[in-house]
Formats: sequence, C-alpha cells, structure tokens
Amino acid sequence: MMKSLLLFGIAVLISMTGFSQEQSLTLEKCLLQAEQQFPLLKQKGLYGSIADYNIKNIQTNYLPQANINGQATWQSEVTKIPIKIPNINIPESNKDQYKLTLDINQLIFDAGSTKRQEELEKINLALNQKSIDIELYRLRDRVSQIYYGILLLRENREQLKATQGDIRLRLEKMDASIKNGIALGSGSAILNAEILKIDQAIIEIRYSIEALTQSLNELTGMKVDESTKMEMPDVVTDAGLNDVSRPDLKILDLQEDRLSGLDRLTATKIKPKLMGFGTLGYGRPGLNMLSNNFGTYGIVGAKLSWNVWNWDQTKTERQVFGVQKNIIETQKENFNQNLRVALSSNLSEINKYKSLIETDNQIIQLRSEITKTSSSQLDNGVVTPTDYLSDVNAELQARLNQKTHQVKLSQAKINYLITLGKL
Repeated sequence: MMKSLLLFGIAVLISMTGFSQEQSLTLEKCLLQAEQQFPLLKQKGLYGSIADYNIKNIQTNYLPQANINGQATWQSEVTKIPIKIPNINIPESNKDQYKLTLDINQLIFDAGSTKRQEELEKINLALNQKSIDIELYRLRDRVSQIYYGILLLRENREQLKATQGDIRLRLEKMDASIKNGIALGSGSAILNAEILKIDQAIIEIRYSIEALTQSLNELTGMKVDESTKMEMPDVVTDAGLNDVSRPDLKILDLQEDRLSGLDRLTATKIKPKLMGFGTLGYGRPGLNMLSNNFGTYGIVGAKLSWNVWNWDQTKTERQVFGVQKNIIETQKENFNQNLRVALSSNLSEINKYKSLIETDNQIIQLRSEITKTSSSQLDNGVVTPTDYLSDVNAELQARLNQKTHQVKLSQAKINYLITLGKL
C-alpha cells in the first residue's frame, strides 16, 4: 500500500512538472507513468466499492429484521369443545380465518458467523486487488523490455554512424587518389557500397526504434521521440531470495487465508445461535382461538437454534478446505523452485556480461589499432578496400558487442529485480 502511494505521489509530481523532450528520460519515470496510465488500475477502487457494499450488507445481520405477513384461509374443521354445559353457549370458531402480522427478529448470538463473513469479504477484496498487481507486474516487465530495446538500438545506431563516418573519410582520400591516378576506381565503389549498406542498417534501426517508441508512448502517455535523451539505469542488485515480493506469490498466501476463513465460517454452522423475536398481529381469531372477533395481539420471546448433528457435513467440508490448502502449499513449493531457477539464471546472465565487458575494452583497443594500420595502408595502396572494410567491420562488431554487453548487463540486473518483484 505504501509502495503504491509513493509511486502515485511521484507520478503526480511528474505530471505537474510535465515531460520535456530536453529532460532526461529514465526507466523509473517510464514505469511510474505506465502504472498511472494503466486502465485496469481503476478496478482496484471498484473492487473496494464492491467490498464496502458487501460488508455493509453483512453488517445488517446485527440489525433487527422486520417482515410483514398476511394470510387468509378457509379450513374444513375448527377447534371445538366436545362437551355441552347447560345454559352456557360455547362459541365455535369460524372456518374462514384472517391474519396480518409484523414479525421482528433480532440476532443476539451467531457464534461469530457475521464476523467471519466480514473477514472473508476483506480477503476476497485483497485477492481481487492483488490480481491487478499481477497485471501491473507484467506491465513493468513489458515497459522495461521496450526501454532497453530502444537503448540498445540507439547505441548500435551511434556505432554504425561513427563507423560510416570513418569510411567516408577513407572514401574522400580514395577519390583524391583516383583523381591523381594513384588508386583504381573500383576501390571507391567498394567503399560507397559499404556506406549504403550501413545506411540500410540505420534505416532498419530507425523504424524499429519508431515502433518501440510508439509502444512506449502508448503505455506511458508520454511523448518520447528522437530528441529525448534516455539514461542507462544504474541498478543495484543487493536483494536476495528472502526479499521476494512477487504478487503471484502473495495471491497464493491470500488463497490460503481465504480457505482458513471459509473453514472458520463453516465451523459456525454447528454452533448454537440465539435470536430474539416479536410479533404484532391483527386478525380473526387472535390468540384466543375461541373468539370470532377481529383483534390485535402480540408475542415476544427468544429462540435457540443448534444444529447438533448434520451427518458430518460440516466436518467433511472442513476436510476439503484442508486438502485445498495442501494443494496451494504444493503450488507455493513449485513457485519457489521455479523462482530459484529463474534467479539463478538471472545471476548467471549478470556474471556472464560482467566477464564479457572485462575483455571488451581490450578487444576494441586491439581492433582499433588494426583498423588504424589498415587505414594507413589503404591510403598508401598497400591493402585493398575490401581488406580495409574487413578490419573496419571487425572493430565495429567489437564496439557493438561492448555496447550490447553493457545494455544487457543493466537489463539482466533489472530482470533480476523483476523476478524478485522488487521493481
């Protein structure tokens, strides 16, 4: 709850200040905005309203219940006194009888049944709201994947542009050499072809970025474009298996709580219940069955209800709840096992990219030296443009690998936190 309030507060501040294209965009901002834009988030409040209405209805069990009943009957026989007393006329009841009553019942003791119903309704509310948290969890994962997809494509594009710029410089020198008759014209064609090839790669990246950016804007409600600077997340992964806060795991806990609540509610079925009642009536006959006059009458009292034997139906229901709780326990064990496997895979990915990054700089340095040498040799006509481009592409690939590893490392850390449910 506190996490949701914090996210809401930050999002409000963001919406108040607005999002500027000149402002740096972070993954955290995207996640906050996406949560506030999430259509299903409104369902949390709706589920809360439903729970309030249901609890209000449940609490009416404590209030007096009033019913008006009317009845008109005709019967073939009525009560008679089978004796005759001289000089005394004993009246005989009419066979048509009428009754209108106001019956009032007041619960005095229900063995905690109403309280258990309220507890169960609150658990159902938590379950419904937690189902929205699962969808939010999936949304955060989706936004994260899109964000890193854009980052990686942008990094690759920058490397391609830098490489293309170097080739253009070589092309200018090559053209000058061709004019002076030092180099063959085919060399210029080879370099131009490579420049066009890189142009194609940049075009593909541009449209891929546009597609991902449109998705990001739709999910966050922001207006991210090419001029928006996107920061690489600075991720700290110091959380462990004991810090798991996945909503799907919490749903399993709530399902267990719900079964416990049903078990406690069912147990009240075989406990005594006490109720007070009162009846105000008007009819013929009244309480005096021998009177043929319409009249009013009243009855007050209390009644005890105790289901002392129901052929073990209650016991059987409670046993079913116990078995269902055991099923949930096995689901939790399976979830935790899969979670450990996923976290192990996440940590392996993190360590892999850390190791790769350690050698990336060395590879780039070596490839850069080779490219410089090849460039000088191309200018002097020692190597062909094809040989030069082979070295250039090798350096480009090394730089792309480094940027990819850096982005993938950050993403692997984010995936680790997502797996834990900490993001």
